Amino acid sequence: MRKQIRYAEPGEFTRRAFANNRMDLPQIESLGETLSASTEQQRTISVRGTNSSLALRYEHWRMLLLQARGELEALIDFSEDQHFDESPAVLCANVAAQVRALQVQMELHIANAVRGELLRNGISVALLGAPNAGKSSLLNRIVGRDAAIVSQEAGTTRDVVEIGLDLGGWLVKIGDMAGLRRPGVAGADIVGPVEQEGIRRAKQRALESDVLIVVQDATAEMDPEVMETAKQCVDIGIQVIVALNKCDQLHTFQLSRTAWEEKIHSALRLPNDRLCFISCRSPMTPSDTWKSDNISTFLTTLQDTFKFMTAALVPDSDPDPSIWQESLGATERQRLLLSECLNHLSAFITTVANPSADSTRSGEDEPGEADEVDIVVAAECLRSAADALARITGRGDSGDVEEVLGVVFEK
Repeated sequence: MRKQIRYAEPGEFTRRAFANNRMDLPQIESLGETLSASTEQQRTISVRGTNSSLALRYEHWRMLLLQARGELEALIDFSEDQHFDESPAVLCANVAAQVRALQVQMELHIANAVRGELLRNGISVALLGAPNAGKSSLLNRIVGRDAAIVSQEAGTTRDVVEIGLDLGGWLVKIGDMAGLRRPGVAGADIVGPVEQEGIRRAKQRALESDVLIVVQDATAEMDPEVMETAKQCVDIGIQVIVALNKCDQLHTFQLSRTAWEEKIHSALRLPNDRLCFISCRSPMTPSDTWKSDNISTFLTTLQDTFKFMTAALVPDSDPDPSIWQESLGATERQRLLLSECLNHLSAFITTVANPSADSTRSGEDEPGEADEVDIVVAAECLRSAADALARITGRGDSGDVEEVLGVVFEK
C-alpha cells in the first residue's frame, strides 16, 4: 500500500478537477494568478475570476453561434422539401443582426480585458521633463527612497532608470529618464552623442508608456522639446499628468497658478485636475508652506488616473455591470481567442453582406438575397467562431455535431 502512495505533481489536483468538470480553464487561470498576485488590485481581479461567470458568458455566446449555425445548415439541407416560418432572406438577415449584436458585446469584453492586463502586468509610467526639472527628486519622493541620483548639476540622468513598486495597490513601473532639450551650437548647449541617445530613449519610453508625468520647473519657461513630446502622447491616447515642481520658489503663487493653468491648457488641452503644483524639497521648518501634503495630493491624482484607466467599461443599456467587471479578469489567452472569434464573425458578415464579387450590392452592409449568399461559407465562419469560444473554456475539438443537429432537427 505504501508503494502506491506518491507525491502529487505540480498542478495535478487542478488537472484532475478540470478533467472531472469541476473547474474550467478561466477558473484555473484565475487560480494561478491569485497565487502569484503581488498587489491588492491583482488579488482582487484574480479572485473575481475564480467563479464560473466568465465561462458561463463564453458558453452563452457559443450556444448563440451554434443556434445560428444550425439555422443556416437547416436552410442548406432542407430548404427544398421543408416549410420554414421565415423566408431564406429574412433568416439570413436575422442571423446577421444577432451576430452584429454579439460583436458589440465581444468588442467591449476585449476592451475590458485590455484594461485588466494593466492591473495584471503593471502600469507603465514615464517621467518626462527638461534637465534639472526635478524628475529624479519626484521619483525618490514617490518610491520613498533614494532610487535615483539627485544633483544641482543638470543632465545627471542619462539612461532610463526603471523602478517597480506597489502604489496604492497598483503594480507600477516608473521610468526616470534623461532631460529633453534642443541642442545648441556652442558651449554647454552642445548635446553630445551620449546625451543624444539618452534623449532618444526618453522620447521612445514616453511614447510607449501608459501614463506620462510631465515634470515642469515652475520657475522656468516650458521647453518646446518636452511639450512637443507630451503633445504626441496626448494625441495617441496616453494619460498625461503635469507636475509643476519647485512651487515653493514662486513669490506670488496664486497669480502664477492661474498663469500656468492657462499655459498648460493651451499647450496640451488638459483639464485642471491633471495639473499638480508640488515641491519635492523637504520642509525646512514646521511652518514651511510647502510640506509633504502636496506630494500626497499628486499621488492621489495619479491613483485616480489609474482607477479611470482600469475601470470596467459598461454599456448604458445593461442594468447589471457585474459581468462587465468580471471581464477585467479575462487573460491574454482569452482575449486573443476572442479576437480570433471576432475575425470569423467579421468574415461571416462580409460573406452575407457581399454575396458575390460582381454584385452591385458590394458597397452595402445589409444581407444579400439568400440565393446569392454562400450559405456553406457563412456557416463555416460561424463554426470557426464557435470553436474559438470553445477553446477558451477547454471544450475545443470536443465536437459540437450533436448540438448543431439538435437545432437542425428542431427546424
